[in-house]
Amino acid sequence: MKIPSNNILPVNNRWKLSPELLAIHAKAAEPTNQKIVALLTVADTGAFVQNYSQHAAVKFLHSFASSGSFQIQTNTAWLFKQALHDPNILFIAHAKKPFTERELTGFDISVNKVNLAHLRWPGINGQGLNLSIKENKMDTLDIDFKGRYRYAPTASSLMQTHATTMATMAAGGGNTDYTGKGVAWGATISSSNFANLLPDNITSLQSTQVAVQNHSYGVGIENYYGADAAAYDAQVSQNPYLLHVFSAGNTGNLASGTGTYQGINGFANLTGSFKMAKNILTVGAIDSFYQMMGISSRGPAFDGRVKPELVALGEDGSSGAAAIVSGLGILVRHAFEKKFLGAKPVSSALIKAILLNSADDIGTKGIDYASGYGNANGWRALQTIADNKMMEGIIKNGNTNTHTISLPANAKYLKITICWNDPPALPNSFKALVNDIDLELVHNNTVQTWLPWVLNNFPHADSLLKPASRQRDSLNNVEQITVDIPPAGDYTLLVKGRSINTTEQAYHIAWQYDTIEHFIFTYPVKGDHLLPANTHTIRWENTLTGNPTLQYRTPNANWQTITNNLDLSKKYFQWVTPNQTTAIQLRLLNGQQEWLSDTVSLSPRIRINTGFNCVDSFLIYWQKAAVDSYRVYRLGTQYLEAFKVVSDTTLIQMKQNNPYEYFTIAPILPFQINGLKAYTFNYKQQQVDCYINAFFADPSGNKNARLTLQLGTLFGVAKVVFEKRTATGFTDIKTLTNFTNKEIITLEAATGGLNSYRARVELLNGQVYYTQTVSVYIFDGQAFYLFPNPLKPGASLRLLADDFDDTVIRLYDVLGRKLAEQKIDQYLNEIKLPLLQTGIYYAILYKSGNRILSQTIIVQ
Repeated sequence: MKIPSNNILPVNNRWKLSPELLAIHAKAAEPTNQKIVALLTVADTGAFVQNYSQHAAVKFLHSFASSGSFQIQTNTAWLFKQALHDPNILFIAHAKKPFTERELTGFDISVNKVNLAHLRWPGINGQGLNLSIKENKMDTLDIDFKGRYRYAPTASSLMQTHATTMATMAAGGGNTDYTGKGVAWGATISSSNFANLLPDNITSLQSTQVAVQNHSYGVGIENYYGADAAAYDAQVSQNPYLLHVFSAGNTGNLASGTGTYQGINGFANLTGSFKMAKNILTVGAIDSFYQMMGISSRGPAFDGRVKPELVALGEDGSSGAAAIVSGLGILVRHAFEKKFLGAKPVSSALIKAILLNSADDIGTKGIDYASGYGNANGWRALQTIADNKMMEGIIKNGNTNTHTISLPANAKYLKITICWNDPPALPNSFKALVNDIDLELVHNNTVQTWLPWVLNNFPHADSLLKPASRQRDSLNNVEQITVDIPPAGDYTLLVKGRSINTTEQAYHIAWQYDTIEHFIFTYPVKGDHLLPANTHTIRWENTLTGNPTLQYRTPNANWQTITNNLDLSKKYFQWVTPNQTTAIQLRLLNGQQEWLSDTVSLSPRIRINTGFNCVDSFLIYWQKAAVDSYRVYRLGTQYLEAFKVVSDTTLIQMKQNNPYEYFTIAPILPFQINGLKAYTFNYKQQQVDCYINAFFADPSGNKNARLTLQLGTLFGVAKVVFEKRTATGFTDIKTLTNFTNKEIITLEAATGGLNSYRARVELLNGQVYYTQTVSVYIFDGQAFYLFPNPLKPGASLRLLADDFDDTVIRLYDVLGRKLAEQKIDQYLNEIKLPLLQTGIYYAILYKSGNRILSQTIIVQ
């Protein structure tokens, strides 16, 4: 059949363009030579390089060959006139400049139960694993990274505080302060430059043994599956042991300008097409009370998938939330490798399944487009591995795999999550999912069946806000089933290969359940610190009902009630602690049952200072606390090390035996509990020396000398005495005992001519230090002074001249013979004399040929 010509439309190539470039192309009458950094996907990478490596308009920046992706610098004329019509080029997007997504100003690891994970599994800290921070470089000299920074050739040369903050939260060593102890505090840390929006070369990542890479940056709202998203999916699909974690962004109140969800405020506003990847984790931000931050970017992804997948604490943005989850990814991998020694490395799909399954539901019940699968819970994630509640398998198209689990009679809140690393889709695809797997749960006795939770992805705010419903999921490579009150007995998990477009697909499953009457304090736990008379947020997990009583006690004291009507559903309670320095414990009373917290410290932060820093020794001292002893710490090769216990508030060390520079102390509380450490400090960098820094004397008016003594320290100083040299030696002229400043200034009467001074510093222990002798010259209304007079044979004569222009001095004996003549050319002059015998001489000064001064000089 012949098709009418009026039904034939010309084919164009604009399908290759990202939404942003498509809009630019539609408006541009004629492309310009404006420079642009672009992301391209090509069918044949070799042909692309051969055709354009020498092209004047194309500069290659980065490439990711396995997905055919390139980041290049070019101009819009080349893009629209040549690249758009090249059949080898499949996708073109604008590669925007990345920017960091704000810094986190509050870091409380208890919000994500990391403190409890550290307590229960102290050996799980990330040791032997490397965490990469992709942005600018962190401060590699920060003592919280001591001995653990690992050089990577991809690192940026630009250092930035934001990167230091992210690295501290993810893997800080806690050397500066306990708040600087990150999630994976034993991991090594490396850096990679985020100027490259494509994934780093896998060889480079493997050479530095990167297990997790953190990406706390964005480029603005983008709502499509771009070359960068496909590249990240390709990298993880081909290298499944690598986990990428991205911040969701801080544009939560804005709307996308393109795509299916264009113009819907508060949805689909992730900051970068790379965050649309399937095989990564995208993380949003909550506050310390488990509420979504308004600025945290929301989903859905461009095709309706759940984004972000997780949330974590991020009170000033999603950057810190991503850093926390990156650290948790390291801990989960470390826990798996320690439990299953010799097993193959853990897949990032399993890490994702564990993190998503163990997360705490917040906000709308079930999954949603704001908090994804919930708030990351470090303790439950590691508990999943400890309990071995994991499964894995490989599925082929059309096949069904089965797995079995059993639940006791008191089970509650069953949750099961499946995850797989899906092959990359083509950039600009309408739907990103390639291999579709379905999950079902069947109770063997009753044959009751549960399907996964699925969100309504219709592009309208009302639809996107609807709670999830049980359906078959055909969009996500993560599916989750929950049952609030599961019947006891055996269950079968059905994993169905609905549409597997590759030979086979590996998948991973994590699962968990609670029990009735479950309660645990999650803050404070052993190792946490409470400040006296401060507001602290008590946290817990529970399946209890009712409004129980919360109490506290200190050693040798009775229980005191904090509240007798605790709202358990909030999972937190703010409490002002008593103003004491002691150990403290909490108790929950619910009917006849009680639950106790760990005993923790209640202590103020103590200030620590340098007393003196001498050539051979140094002294540090600190505030006295209401305790009998203190534990001193010094910074070792990587972490703080307990050094010694002392009962005094001072410590003197010989440098020969103690070459360490960083120190801190902690008060020792009842039950040998360490109180809150002082901020770790370098005693050499406190501008404190060995008692005397400097001593100066300056004229002040015609008859005064201004004496300035700069002490290296005030510690142990009993008094300061100023002395003046006289004909018989030094004489005390002023004694000071009350001073609060290390710079001491005094104004003393002085005579005309030369005045010499020194200072004496006396310590409480009787030790005495002297300054050097300094001199000041006072004119006292005269223009010239000759001294000393009398003069010893062979000694030098000095002349102090207020005005020395065109001035000459001549020396005569009593017979009028000229013995010496010298031009005066500076403020203080040394007169060159012949060897004079004892007797009387005459010194005469001439200015511009006129005699202005005659003075008798006696040599004796």
